[in-house]
This record gives sequence, structure tokens and C-alpha cells, in this order.
Amino acid sequence: MNGYHFSTSRRLSERDLFDLADALALHLYETLGSRVYLLARADVAQLVEPFVDDLLIEDQQDVVWIVWHLFQEACEWELRR
Repeated sequence: MNGYHFSTSRRLSERDLFDLADALALHLYETLGSRVYLLARADVAQLVEPFVDDLLIEDQQDVVWIVWHLFQEACEWELRR
């Protein structure tokens, strides 16, 4: 992500967290396909770690949760089709 970070803390803004999580989820889906729906949260954490290792621990955890929830929602959506 390119841009400026305007904040009084080192935490990413909510918008930046969601943008990063969206990009990572798309990348993982393009790589693994529908197998991402079977990943445990710990597996998602391991896969995204190289992309978020420079973030604060709290932000890393938030991104993992968001990505995992995106996969769960996508799985539910596909099952309803």
C-alpha cells in the first residue's frame, strides 16, 4: 500500500486494515482457489505473515481475523448459490 499515514498512533486506520485484508484475501484466493475456505485461522496467519510482519502485532492479528472472516463469508455465499 502506498500513501501517507496520518495518525497519532502507529496503528493502521480501519480503512487501511480492510484494504490490506481485501488485497491479501484476493491474493490467497488467486493462489489457492476455493481451498482457502478450508483454512483455519492459524493457517491464514501463517500465510499472510510475510506480508504483515512489519505491522504492529495488533494490526497483524486484525488483518488475519478480517481475511479469515472474508473467506468464511465467501464460503457461505458459495454454498447458498
